[in-house]
Amino acid sequence: MLHSLRYLKDKNNTHTIFLIDILYMKDINYVYGYKNGDLVISQVLKLLNEIVKNEIPKILNKVLTYKLKHLYIDIFEFKIYANLSLKKIQKIKDIILLKIEEHDFYLDKDNSININLTIGCTKGKIEDLRIYAEKALNNAKLNYSDFAYFDPHFFNEQDNKSNLIKTLQYNISEKKVEPYLQKIVSCKDQSIYKYEALMRVFDKDDNILYPAVFIEKSKKFRLYTKLMAILIKKVSLYIRTYKINISINLDFSDMLNPKLKKIIIDELKNNHIGEMLTIEILESQKITNYELVNDFIQEVKGYGVKVAIDDFGSGFSNYDNILNLNIDYIKIDGSLIKNIDTDIYRSLIKSIVDFSKLHKIKVVAEFVSDLKILRYVKTLDIDYAQGYYFNKPQHIKEIIGEKNEK
Repeated sequence: MLHSLRYLKDKNNTHTIFLIDILYMKDINYVYGYKNGDLVISQVLKLLNEIVKNEIPKILNKVLTYKLKHLYIDIFEFKIYANLSLKKIQKIKDIILLKIEEHDFYLDKDNSININLTIGCTKGKIEDLRIYAEKALNNAKLNYSDFAYFDPHFFNEQDNKSNLIKTLQYNISEKKVEPYLQKIVSCKDQSIYKYEALMRVFDKDDNILYPAVFIEKSKKFRLYTKLMAILIKKVSLYIRTYKINISINLDFSDMLNPKLKKIIIDELKNNHIGEMLTIEILESQKITNYELVNDFIQEVKGYGVKVAIDDFGSGFSNYDNILNLNIDYIKIDGSLIKNIDTDIYRSLIKSIVDFSKLHKIKVVAEFVSDLKILRYVKTLDIDYAQGYYFNKPQHIKEIIGEKNEK
C-alpha cells in the first residue's frame, strides 16, 4: 500500500539530502524582473511539493519522513530521513528533473518559460550533511551535469584512501573509464565542429565520480597512467567507429610519460586517427621546458593532429611562449568568458582574440552557459564556443542517438 510522505525529524538515522538549484536564476531576474523571478520560485516550490506527495511515494513504495523547504534564493532542500539506495536516489532525481523541466512556468496570463535544474545529493549520518550536498551540487555545475552524488566516505580521512583506490582499480580492471563528450560548435551557425573528451569513472552502483574527486589522488596512487590509457584507447575507438572529431586533454607530465606517449603514437600510426584528433595542452604553469613540449607537438602534428592551448588567460598568459609553440587553437578560460558582460573582462578577451587572429590561430570560448554569453562571444568574432548552453558532457550513446535523430 502506498502512503504519502510525512515529516518527522530523527537525528539518529541516515538522512538523504537533495539540493535542487534553478539554473541561471539571475538571468530570469534580469530579463523578466525580480517580481516574476519570485513568481517562478513559488511555482517551483508548489510543483516540488506535488512531486514529493504524488510521485515519489510510487517510486519508494513505503512511508518515509521528509522535509522540503526553499533554502536560498534559487535552491531548494529536500531531505528524506531514510537511507535510500543509489538506484532509488537516481529515480527520484529523474522524476524531479522530468516534471520540473517539462513544466511551463507562467509569468502572466500569456507568457511562460521553461527552466533547467542542477541537483546535488548525498546521504549519511553526519551532522553537517548539507555541506556534502553542496559539494555535490558544485561538482555537478563544474562538470556541466544536471546531477552529482557526493559520497562522504571518500572524504573521510580513514576511509578515503582504500575506498577510492578500490573504485579506481575497479574502473581499470573492468575498463569502466569513459570519455564523456561535450560539443564544440561553430559560432556562425552552431553546427557541431568537434567534441571534447572529459574523463569519468564510476562506482559499482554506476554513479559518476568527477575529476575533482579522483584525478590528483589517482596520480598519488600511481593509477593515473592506467586510467588515461583506457581513455585514450576509447577516444581512438569512438573516432574510428563514429567518424567524429574529438579532442583530449594532456598536461606536461602526460607528454613526458613514455607509456602514454607510446599509446598515443601507436594509435596515430596504426589506426590513422590523426586528422580527427585534437590534443589540448593543460596546466601551462607547470610547463618547465617548452622545447620538450614543442618536440611533442611537432611529432603528433606529423600525423595530422591539431593542437590547442587550454584555459588561456589563467596560467598560459605569456604570449611569447605561445608564439614558440606550433598551435592551431586557443581556448579562452571559462573564468574570463563567464564575466564577458563586464567591460574589463571583455577588453581582455578581445585582446586575446586580436592576438590569435593576427597569428592565424582559431579561438574557442569555454563556459558558454547561456544565450547572453553566446551573443557577447559572437560580437567579438570568436570562432567556436563550448559550454552548458549547448550540452552537458554526454556518454557516446547519447551523442550518437542525437546524431541519428537528425
